[in-house]
Amino acid sequence: MKKSVFETNRLSLREFIIEDAKYFYDLNADSEVVKYTGDSAFQSVEDAKSFISNYNQYQLHGMGRWAVCLKSTHEFIGWCGLKFHPNEKLVEVGYRFFRKHWNQGYAAESAMACINYGFETLKLKEIYAHAHINNTASHKVIEKCGMVFINEAIYDNMQAKLYKTINPYYQLKKITAEETYSVRHPVLRAGRPLSDCAFDGDHDENTFHVGLFFKNTLVGVASYLKNSNALFSENEQYQLRGMAVLHEYQKKGLGELILSEGEKLLKNTCDQIWCNARQIAVNFYTENGFQIFGEPFEIKNIGLHYVMSKKLI
Repeated sequence: MKKSVFETNRLSLREFIIEDAKYFYDLNADSEVVKYTGDSAFQSVEDAKSFISNYNQYQLHGMGRWAVCLKSTHEFIGWCGLKFHPNEKLVEVGYRFFRKHWNQGYAAESAMACINYGFETLKLKEIYAHAHINNTASHKVIEKCGMVFINEAIYDNMQAKLYKTINPYYQLKKITAEETYSVRHPVLRAGRPLSDCAFDGDHDENTFHVGLFFKNTLVGVASYLKNSNALFSENEQYQLRGMAVLHEYQKKGLGELILSEGEKLLKNTCDQIWCNARQIAVNFYTENGFQIFGEPFEIKNIGLHYVMSKKLI
């Protein structure tokens, strides 16, 4: 038996095992269970075994759907968990239970536990959910989990309602230049003296620094200084410098949060933001509305860079 990933008052959630195949087969064989999912029944228990054998989400993404079992009896009653969508770069919570276990609060209990696991352990910035527009029971579960309705859309070829909840453990606020060093040093100046983390203009009157905290830990930073680049004609320009997120918090979309906060603080006071983007960061800035200007150039001891810019007005 697999060890539990986490538990609630009544439930234990664990990774799938091959012995779950018969439950998967029976679960999807109930037309009422899969009515609003777009899924079909497995052709056989062997078909379900093949699905479980090939299920690699735990290894790929550190998350997935988990078997939900009653703690009191170890009975498999359904599944619940987190699914990463690589194309959309988002994580979604989902669930499915045998009909005899409906209306007992198991879906909400397990979904809330998965959301908390995603936020506290995996440190995700947000989690999504969807349900067929006519699946009122599922909408109630999602809303009970504190998720907020976004819009209606076609999802898996079905008309669905989409929801989202934001990680409450993240907080953005202004910090001092010296506070940025705890992130700048391991990410941007690894192996170099701490003094190399000080940037020209860090203490200028119009410079400000944004910090992203997870609980009480500073995990991401960015600095904005009033500085014009001759490539651009705009009067009010700010340079973005020292954009960095601690390695264990990367690939979670947190850089986007920091950029958005900086742009919000500069709203109505700045025409354009520009930066010298490291080569490995070009795709990130492009996805967030920046464009490349001019030819690439080398910064000594750091590497190849591009001037990138984004208009705010």
